[in-house]
Amino acid sequence: MDCEIRAKISSEWKLSPETIQHYDSFYNNTVKPVIKANYLSHLVATVENTVNERKMGTFLNTVDGDQEKIRGLLASRTFRLYSIMLVPVNLKRRATTRYHKFGAIIYYNSAYEEKTVRILIAHELGHIVNKELLKNTVDSEQTANLFAYIAMDDKNKFYKEECERFISDSDVQILNDIISICPV
Repeated sequence: MDCEIRAKISSEWKLSPETIQHYDSFYNNTVKPVIKANYLSHLVATVENTVNERKMGTFLNTVDGDQEKIRGLLASRTFRLYSIMLVPVNLKRRATTRYHKFGAIIYYNSAYEEKTVRILIAHELGHIVNKELLKNTVDSEQTANLFAYIAMDDKNKFYKEECERFISDSDVQILNDIISICPV
């Protein structure tokens, strides 16, 4: 963050330089590395949410009690019947998925470049889609690859064609947008 932006933030929102530095450092040292490590997070969350919605109906049929309260808890997405975790490890193979009672863990070899890791995770998500959503009796590498291709092609098109709408001309424009949209 440059000096001009820091000065404008300090003046506009009456924040000390120390507070601004603290938040900037926190984001860059704590939040940003976690975001970077959550490869394909929208895709992972979408598969996870879709599996949860399907499992919710089955779960509600097996539970006695106030189903509306349980349905509300499940709909809030704070309670998960199924979760997908991404775990970087030093594997001999590229990636693998291990299933457990309440979800799946995708282990991926963290030694690969980021583009490769994203493809590996999309492929492993293909296996989860096959097993949990499409209920394929034969989970093949080919269908996992097909899912990975469709997902990565969609991501590629999104980055190429749609992201431009979300990009500001400058850091000053971002700040001015926040000031006008979220007045103090």
